Amino acid sequence: MTGTTGAAGHHVAQLAERLADPAELAARVKAAETPEAARTHSLWHPQSLADGHAGVALLFAALAHTETAHTEPVHAGPAYAQAAHAHLSAAVTGVRRPAREGLYAGLPAVAFAARTAITRPGAYAALLTALDAQVATLANRLVDEDTPRITAGTAGARMAGYDVIAGLSGLGRLLLATGHDHRATTERILAHLVALTRPVTAPDGQAVPGWWTGDPVLLSEPDGIPGGHFNAGLAHGVPGPLALLSLAHRAGVRVPGQEQAIRTIAQWLLARRSPDGTGWPNIVPLEAELAAAAGIRPALAEARTGWCYGTPGVARALQLAALALKEPDWNRQAQAAVAAVCERPGTPSATGDPTLCHGLAGLTTIVTLMAREPGGAELAVYIPELTRALADVADPAHPYVWPAAAPGDPVAVHRPGFLDGAAGAALALHFATHPDAPLGELPWQAALLLC
Repeated sequence: MTGTTGAAGHHVAQLAERLADPAELAARVKAAETPEAARTHSLWHPQSLADGHAGVALLFAALAHTETAHTEPVHAGPAYAQAAHAHLSAAVTGVRRPAREGLYAGLPAVAFAARTAITRPGAYAALLTALDAQVATLANRLVDEDTPRITAGTAGARMAGYDVIAGLSGLGRLLLATGHDHRATTERILAHLVALTRPVTAPDGQAVPGWWTGDPVLLSEPDGIPGGHFNAGLAHGVPGPLALLSLAHRAGVRVPGQEQAIRTIAQWLLARRSPDGTGWPNIVPLEAELAAAAGIRPALAEARTGWCYGTPGVARALQLAALALKEPDWNRQAQAAVAAVCERPGTPSATGDPTLCHGLAGLTTIVTLMAREPGGAELAVYIPELTRALADVADPAHPYVWPAAAPGDPVAVHRPGFLDGAAGAALALHFATHPDAPLGELPWQAALLLC
């Protein structure tokens, strides 16, 4: 894998050079603002982990940790810690906060990026003290908003209230990293997610899992799903709470009912796999859920294979639950499901997208993490092929080395960011080729609730 590692380092260094100057990068993104290229840059916001300075800072923070550790040389170019700091400064200087904040938007995004960038004791201490307090306030507000519904046992969870991107799962992972400073708020989040697993009465009068929602799956589908649904994706569905509850349990942060909540979600996911037993659908419509509760396995095929939706993300959340509660059979099933993904004809090239959210970078990161857990040797064999594929799709002719593509859309777009842009692809490749390099106080993969 030496040749792949060398090519990977070259591509990552090339991208880092193009992203190092935040002012130049912002100007380049703005210059692309034409009607024809609108969708290319539409997600950019300085305080965004998905597409913004906060997300780009994650790349430089990871490279700075590798450089500081004096492991295999990465690049003799810009000082990575300084570049991370410059992007953090750009994220907070003269920037209007977005209307809705969460882990991926606003001050929580900056707080997450700053915590990943700590390379020495006390770094960013004053900034984090202020930002963490804001994150705790936001999290408490989300709990307060949903508590009356939970207390009344009323159906209708809001995905944006509990998910990874905007809700309590993402904010809870960030606050978990603050340790004792915000333990009370972290425990309040966990208790709320435990309550989310209690049965509620659906509109048709049937008792169903508490994460039933009438929300549309996508903003482009405002009418939603008839009868509502149960979201099964890691980004917006119940695997997010499962991952946080499991990570907190492993860290010794526990509230009453937490273990049972983990079991409830894990067992539900295991019983809602595709007919062949190896994959998970994006959602489970109410009708399919009622059939499954009656013992009829719903014929729900996997609609996407990525971090956000599909088998890889769900399997990692299930593995975290297995490790938390010492359930080796769950771990075996999670690893077998991901191995089946890697064995599919055309994998890894079949993803058609190199990014983290729903593409090759997400699959590579998940396989690399899961391979390091007990019994992971079965997955380790796929890492070289995934790494080569991620390196091969890099092209210096692209503005940000790695292009992106929306699901089902063959037209490449060019985004520099973390979640569905080049920075995320570079982080995945760097991690797969430097798996033992230190990641600092808060690993970048925690933004995906993968660790």
